[in-house]
Amino acid sequence: MRVLRKILKWAGLVLLVLVVAGAIYQQIGLLLDDRLAPPSNDMIAVDGRAVHLVCEGAGPRTFVLDAGAGAGVFEWYRVQPLLAKAGRVCAFDRPGLGWSASVTGGYDGIVAGDHLAALVKAAHIATPFIYVGHSLGANFGEIYQARYPHAVAALVLIEPGMPPDLLEDFHGTRSEAMEASDCDYTCYAAGLATAVGVTRLASLALGHKALDERTRSIYQAYLTRPATLMTTLASLGAATKTAYECMDVREFGKTPVLTFASTQTREPESNETIEDVKRWQVHQRAYLADLAAKSTRGGGLVIVPHSTHSSMVLGKEQAAFVVRAILAFVKHAGL
Repeated sequence: MRVLRKILKWAGLVLLVLVVAGAIYQQIGLLLDDRLAPPSNDMIAVDGRAVHLVCEGAGPRTFVLDAGAGAGVFEWYRVQPLLAKAGRVCAFDRPGLGWSASVTGGYDGIVAGDHLAALVKAAHIATPFIYVGHSLGANFGEIYQARYPHAVAALVLIEPGMPPDLLEDFHGTRSEAMEASDCDYTCYAAGLATAVGVTRLASLALGHKALDERTRSIYQAYLTRPATLMTTLASLGAATKTAYECMDVREFGKTPVLTFASTQTREPESNETIEDVKRWQVHQRAYLADLAAKSTRGGGLVIVPHSTHSSMVLGKEQAAFVVRAILAFVKHAGL
């Protein structure tokens, strides 16, 4: 028993040392990350909190870019400068992600839409604008258009999640989904892991081949910001709410809508076969085409050649293709 107590004592001391060292490592890392922090003129106050907003270009039309889960301004580093040749283009970090301050409250599509509406007002972003969303950001775009239809001139949805997929692991009722907490124990565990440097250490092994060197450094710094991982997991935790909110959107009226899909299908999950995934892709493309058809001015579905879900916006050739398709769509819509 005495030996066991000694082992536990030393194990506890070692753990304490590791936690303290990790916390110091995280704080030093945050100080070093400051060299990558955006300039003050890229930060705007919205309801008393700081939001990272980057706008480029000028012209009669305005684009607002909304990134996927856990992503932000950096995700648009190829798309934004290309679109900026045709108008003013604004990208932002959602609350709690990257360089934007956290807020209390939910993380579903309705909450995200209301946060964006507050940002648009505070930053004096011209409306109606062309909403370009990728992945979860595209799901948020659907909901935003339904809540603020007069603020959206056109809707560009780059492979949003399908509600059945977002609901795949949920087995409760809609009311149970809406009442559930977005941030469960895994969310808080992620916050703790970030505070003691675990996330920062893990980020060293992460990279993204589609990112240039500077953007990769920003991406890694972004991942290790205090609230980023918690907010990302909370947004995924709220995906069931977002799915139901998307299902509530029956039509887009006269707002022009264009959807995009990638060519390379996802990997099989659990007991799926390649054939199962191929059938899923057929269903997904039909869903995206139907999504565009919810508008009386739907632009249909565009398939991005040689693309994956992420490379549609991060790949050099793929991003250029997407921008050309968007501009052709905008021109055809008379915007």
